Amino acid sequence: MTSSDYEPNLDLAVWIEVKQFVLDAVADSSDSTPYTAAELKVAASRLAAWTWQTAGLPLERSVVFRRDVVSRFIAVGCPTLKPASRGNLRSQLLRMSEILLDPGEVPRRLAALEPSEPAAPYSSAELISLRSWASTQSTPARRANAWVLLATGAGAGLAASEIGQLRVRDIAVDEGGVLLQINGERPRSVPVLREWEQVLVDRTLTLEPEKFAFRENHGAYYPNLIANFIDRSQVVGVKPQSQRLRATWILRHLDAATPVVPLMRAAGIESLEALTRYVRFVRDCDASEVRARLRDA
Repeated sequence: MTSSDYEPNLDLAVWIEVKQFVLDAVADSSDSTPYTAAELKVAASRLAAWTWQTAGLPLERSVVFRRDVVSRFIAVGCPTLKPASRGNLRSQLLRMSEILLDPGEVPRRLAALEPSEPAAPYSSAELISLRSWASTQSTPARRANAWVLLATGAGAGLAASEIGQLRVRDIAVDEGGVLLQINGERPRSVPVLREWEQVLVDRTLTLEPEKFAFRENHGAYYPNLIANFIDRSQVVGVKPQSQRLRATWILRHLDAATPVVPLMRAAGIESLEALTRYVRFVRDCDASEVRARLRDA
C-alpha cells in the first residue's frame, strides 16, 4: 500500500488537515522502528486527529509527539480500545516520539498502564461440562476437533491464533510426553499436561503432518475460526472460550507451583505482570503448609 492509498477511519475533513503531517512523520520514523509503516500510519493518524481536533494543539512534532500528549491521548482519546490495544498503540507512538524528537525533548518514562482484566479460569465442574460438550458433538470429525480445542487450550495454554495455526508436524511425541512447537510471534516449545496428551497423540496418528491440528481442512487461520466452530455446535451449560482455556492452564501451573521462569517461557510472556493478574484465582494453601514451604525453600 502506498502513502496515497492509505485512508484512515477518520472524518474526511480532519484527515485532509492532518494527512501530510502523518505521512511525513511515518516516512521519517518507520525504518527505525519494529513496526510496519501501515501500523504507524494508523497510530499517528489517530494521535494527530485527536491532537488537532479535540485538544486544539498545533500540528508540530515537538507538540504532537510529546510524551505527555501521547499519555493524555491514550488515557482519554481512544475509549473504545481494550487495555492491550491501548498499550500497543502507546508503544508505537512512543517509539515514533523517540525518533522524531530531539533527545532533550523526550521526558521521563510514562507510568505503566493498568493491566487488562484476566479471563476467569474454568472450575473443575466447568471442565467436566466442557468434556461433555466435546464428547457429544454430532460427528466424529467435530468430536475430534472439539477435543483438540480443549487439549491445546486447557492442556497447553495456547492463544486462539496459535491453536488455529498449529499443524500436526508441530506436535512432537516422545518418552517425555507431548511437546508443541509454536511458531509465529511467540515461538516456543510447550509441554502438554499429561491428561490431555492422548488427544494430540491421536491427531498425529490420524492426520498428515501438513494438516492443521484444529479444523484440519481450513485454508488459513482467521479471527473467527474457533468462534464459528463453537457457534455451530449445541452448547448446554458452559461455553468454551480460548482465553478462559488458556487462563485455566496458567492457573493449573500456578496452583502446582510450577517454577515461574519456565512457566513464563512456555506461556510466551515476558513479564511477571502477565502472571500476577491470575494470583486472585490461586487456591489458598493450608497455613502450616505455607510456613513449611517458606521455611524449607
